[in-house]
Amino acid sequence: MQEPFEEEEGRSWWSRLKERLFGTGEEDEEEGSTVIRLHTRPAQRVNVLYARTMEDARRAADGLKAGHQQVVNFQYADALVRERVVDFLMGVVYALEGTVERVHEQVFLFAPANVQVEMTSADDFHNGAWGERER
Repeated sequence: MQEPFEEEEGRSWWSRLKERLFGTGEEDEEEGSTVIRLHTRPAQRVNVLYARTMEDARRAADGLKAGHQQVVNFQYADALVRERVVDFLMGVVYALEGTVERVHEQVFLFAPANVQVEMTSADDFHNGAWGERER
């Protein structure tokens, strides 16, 4: 019997390892064959919207429930609508155990629990520490 990584004529150990892990690409349905399924993480989705009405808040809440981050710009909303929408979305985020970050005076990031948010201050950005994690 041949050792698993012994050199075979014309085939490298890397080729044999890939074949063993991922198969040959041929559709074998023999008894005793092993199928390995690789699960990839779906791409994270970020929705950006300008909130003007409570209907916009409902759309953002539905996105949060689906696991998508919401960047909400209140630039064109009046103060009463802005306050109601922020309160509503903060309640949704609380129920989902997510996070809320104020990105700018009228822009908020609402994120569900499956998203980790790291905010860096403007001072850190200007001092060259942008994107560095605390050690």
